[in-house]
Amino acid sequence: MSVLITGANGFIASHIVDILLDSGYTVIGTVRSESKFEPLFGEFKKKYPNANLSYEVVTDITAEGAFDDLLKKHPEIKYVLHTASPFSFGHDKSFEEIYFKPAIEGTKNVLKSVKKYAPQVTNVVVTSSHAAIMTITSEYFKYTNRDWNPIKLEECKNEFEAYCASKTYAERTAWEFVNHEKPNFKLTTVCPPYVFGPQVFDSAVTKTLNTSNELINNIVKTPPTDELVSQPAGLGIDVRDVAKFHQLAFEKESAVGTRLFIAAGHFTGQTILNILNKHFPEEKLAVGAPDKDNATELSGYSIENVIESVGGYEFISLEKSIVDAASQYLKKFGSFKQAE
Repeated sequence: MSVLITGANGFIASHIVDILLDSGYTVIGTVRSESKFEPLFGEFKKKYPNANLSYEVVTDITAEGAFDDLLKKHPEIKYVLHTASPFSFGHDKSFEEIYFKPAIEGTKNVLKSVKKYAPQVTNVVVTSSHAAIMTITSEYFKYTNRDWNPIKLEECKNEFEAYCASKTYAERTAWEFVNHEKPNFKLTTVCPPYVFGPQVFDSAVTKTLNTSNELINNIVKTPPTDELVSQPAGLGIDVRDVAKFHQLAFEKESAVGTRLFIAAGHFTGQTILNILNKHFPEEKLAVGAPDKDNATELSGYSIENVIESVGGYEFISLEKSIVDAASQYLKKFGSFKQAE
C-alpha cells in the first residue's frame, strides 16, 4: 500500500514519513527540489534500510496540473496526504501571494489531479489547522470540530489573520470539492493547533525552528523580569501525535470523512517558561510570574467525539513536547544563549 505525502520534508510531514515507514507502508514524498529532501532521505534510509521510500520533485504546487505527471507515474498510490502549504511570517509580499495562493491552489490542484488520474486512491487527508476553527476574539470560547473561523480575506489586517483565513479557505475548498465533484476518494482533515516537539532527526535542528517551536526560542529571549508572560497563548499538540492522526485518518473507518481537531492542552508564554525553568534551571531564564499562569482561562476545547472516532487516544503532554524540543536544541547548540 503506497502513500503519497506532499511537502515531505516539512516538520509535520517528516514525522508522518517516519511513522508510516515504521508501519511498513511504501512512501512517496513530494519536495520542491532534490536538495530539500536529500539529507532527510539519507537519514531515513539509515534508519529504515529496507524501507520503500522515494520522492518526486514538484517545484510549484500552485501550478495547474502540478501533480498530474506524478500520479500518472505512480498508479500504485492508494492514499494521499496533503501537508504541503509553505508559509512563514515576516514577508513584504501580499497576503494573497504568501498565504492564500499556496494554501488554496495547492489543495485544489492535488484534489483535481487525484480525481482525474488516480481513481484507485481511496482516501485523501488534508492537513488543516485549528486556525480554520478558531475565532479571533478576546472572549472565552470552547472550540469543537464543528466550528469554523468566520474571517474573510478582505478583513485580514496582519499576517496572523491572513494565515488563519488561508487555512480556513483551503479546508473549505477541500470539503466543497468533495461535495460538488463526488470523487472516488473520501476526505478527512487534521486540524492541529500549535505543534511542538522534536525533529525526527537531530541533524534537522537549526537555530531557527519551525513556527510553533520557534515560540520556545522567543520565550527564552524574554527579559528576566517578574512580569507575567501572557503571550503567546493558545492550544498545543505534539508533532508525533499529529503524525499519528494522519495515519488514523485513513486507517480508521470511523474517522474518515471528519475533521480531526486535536489538542493536548493550553499554554501561554508563562507555561513555556515554567516548563523550561523546571527542566533546565542552568539556563537561568526569565521567571515571570509562575503562579499566575492563566492559560486555561483563555479558551476551551471539546474533542471527545474525535477521540471516540479513532477508538481512544492518549496524547503526549505539552510538557514533554516542549522538553523534548528544547533538549534536542540544547544538545546541538549547548545552550539557548549560545544559539543566539
